[in-house]
Amino acid sequence: MWIPLLLMAVAASLEPVRVGMTVLMISRPHPARQLLAFLAGGCAMATAAGLVALFLLRPALGSAEFTLPMVQIAVGAVVLVNAALVVTGVWGRGRDAAHLAETRFGPLAARTRRVFTGPSLWTAGVAGLGVALPSVDYLAALALIVASGAAIGIQLGALLLFNVIAFALVEIPLLCYLVAPDRTRAALAALYEWLRAQGRRGVGVLLAVIGCALLGVGFAGL
Repeated sequence: MWIPLLLMAVAASLEPVRVGMTVLMISRPHPARQLLAFLAGGCAMATAAGLVALFLLRPALGSAEFTLPMVQIAVGAVVLVNAALVVTGVWGRGRDAAHLAETRFGPLAARTRRVFTGPSLWTAGVAGLGVALPSVDYLAALALIVASGAAIGIQLGALLLFNVIAFALVEIPLLCYLVAPDRTRAALAALYEWLRAQGRRGVGVLLAVIGCALLGVGFAGL
């Protein structure tokens, strides 16, 4: 469970949307507070959704109809599909839709931009909540945790560790900003641009490796 789970958390931390929102937060007034509010909102949503999903999934996956190999195969298939979508750039097409919306709805887009570039900490917190809304990948990771059959304390620890790693590119910049703010801004901006241009391929390959490993282990365990 641990190695695939940690790799999935690393892939989640490299999501361009998550990194882009971190870049936005660090460019707003009082960046440290903005990052902290963004991180608090994201961790609260991810942890709460994870706890609810764990306690909902445990009874279902504990039945005879679901075995660990079956869950590994299902999660591996989901991860492979996501890898294909990332590599082909399907997730990146949202930028074109955003540009079209800005063209058609100029005043609304300008007002939204002002909200996101303003000083409100509530906006940062809500943005964190939105970024951490449960995705298919997150639910797949939760299924993997539950299917491991580990004690509830270990599963809760795995959930918390997943989220700590998934938000690493918010946590690390927050600490680095306190020491070297200008260098942190520049490094984050460069990372975001690289992820937009090239990083999706690396993330896609990482997800493909995880998916193939889970499929192999799952079929071997049938």
